[in-house]
Amino acid sequence: MEFHLKSNIGILEVITGSMFSGKSEELIRRLRRAKYAKQKVIVFKHSIDRRYGEGGIYSHANSSLEAYPVNSVKQMEEIMEKNNDTEVIGIDEIQFFGEKEDVVGFCKKYVEFGKRVIVAGLDMSFRAEPYHPMPELMGIADQVDKFRAICTVCGKPAYASQRLINGKPAYYDDPLVLVGASENYEARCRRHHIVRYRKNNKGKIYFIVGTDIGAGKKSVEKLYSESILKDKKIKTIILSSETEKSENRLSDLRKEIEKELIENDFIFIRIVKGILFPLEGNYTVLDFMCEYRKSSEIILVSRNKKGLLNQVLLTVDILRKSDLNFKEIVYTNRSDIDKEDSEIIEEVCKLTKLSYRVLE
Repeated sequence: MEFHLKSNIGILEVITGSMFSGKSEELIRRLRRAKYAKQKVIVFKHSIDRRYGEGGIYSHANSSLEAYPVNSVKQMEEIMEKNNDTEVIGIDEIQFFGEKEDVVGFCKKYVEFGKRVIVAGLDMSFRAEPYHPMPELMGIADQVDKFRAICTVCGKPAYASQRLINGKPAYYDDPLVLVGASENYEARCRRHHIVRYRKNNKGKIYFIVGTDIGAGKKSVEKLYSESILKDKKIKTIILSSETEKSENRLSDLRKEIEKELIENDFIFIRIVKGILFPLEGNYTVLDFMCEYRKSSEIILVSRNKKGLLNQVLLTVDILRKSDLNFKEIVYTNRSDIDKEDSEIIEEVCKLTKLSYRVLE
């Protein structure tokens, strides 16, 4: 006869990621496997979470498992005192549980008692900042699995949970905890995750990009300054690629932009030459534009001339593949060139899904 002794070495497993990444689904899967193995399992959830029911943990895909709804670590301890023979402990949405020291201490204690402790929770808040106690738990865990959702805007791997209030991104100083599902949250990538600030003292950037030499970028800046952005404080910065090397050029340029963003409502950054030309070493104008993708939009300027619309499409494609925002396309008319047919311009509008205007 063989005797199999139970291991008295505990383990802490952490399941984390953004909302809609499958954390609860994975937690339920692991706990069910433990039950199938005839192990005694105790599962906890915070009583504040009533999205899909009160007596269990639930995934967004409708999987569920019975759980104790509690509102403190003290209540979990009281239940554990009556279940000393528990072998596996599961905790869902662990970020809801009180002070970080309490729940971290709870997990460490029962791991030392030889239990398998499996916790699931958000790694970051809606502000895209570490959500305690997850950083502490990840640091002491034996196993960490970080799950990723899909960005609802672009379909790329998600980075954080986007909180929405009446369909708009939440403000940074909104309450940290707001229990909700798809009506209040979306998974977003870095590019599309947005946090608003009630006191935003920074201006906005418009990159003025031309499809060719003499496209009419200065005329567009004049239109915006005198009409569209009338009475706004505006500054123009000319960004050109240089053949000669300039020490700290990128650093100085960043400092200049940050300074002007504070002092002005809008900054026009006029791109001279092309977006693929180097600014410093192998670092291109396009690379630099990507640094400001969340605070900028692109105004693409093209001469209204037959044969140039393919260049418009190519430029839009390059910039979109870099996840940059577009304001509009501006076509500039000149009397000495053959203008493109309006039907073709409309077709380009449909293909790019961008608004446009024609500047005389």
